[in-house]
Amino acid sequence: MQELLLSLIQLVIAVVLSAIAAFLAFYLFQWFSRGVDEWQALRQGNAAVGIVLGAVLVAVAIVLRPALFVDQTALDVGSQAFTQVLLAEAVQLGVGLLLAVVTVVLSLYLFAFLTRGIDEVEELMKGNLAVAGLLAGVVIGVALMVSQAVDQIMHLVVTVLF
Repeated sequence: MQELLLSLIQLVIAVVLSAIAAFLAFYLFQWFSRGVDEWQALRQGNAAVGIVLGAVLVAVAIVLRPALFVDQTALDVGSQAFTQVLLAEAVQLGVGLLLAVVTVVLSLYLFAFLTRGIDEVEELMKGNLAVAGLLAGVVIGVALMVSQAVDQIMHLVVTVLF
């Protein structure tokens, strides 16, 4: 019964975190796009903006996914395990969210810096799907490469704290 309750609590945490991650993805894109009205672009059917926003959301989820799994082999067994798992998950989610934000922001800014010959934000606002696809690939690709490191960090977090 305790395992079912733990699973349900973890499900609720994952749903709430998904909503926060979606909001964060949108906020990150606003930060990158220097004050462009993304909602207006989406209302006008700008697929390029939608593609990049969707990719940012997927990238945050990819980086954050390892934080949802708590390695219980490092934890004590018994009545404290329930509390330890929830506490470990909360700490991992906080660290994972921070890493997701840093990863996405750094990948966007670094790519923009390296490709100074093109203004990505201006191209997105024009609806340039080629640039949108490229940025989406960069963000998702970086997230996939970083997720393994985040997984290792999550194991270290649990080991050090518990």
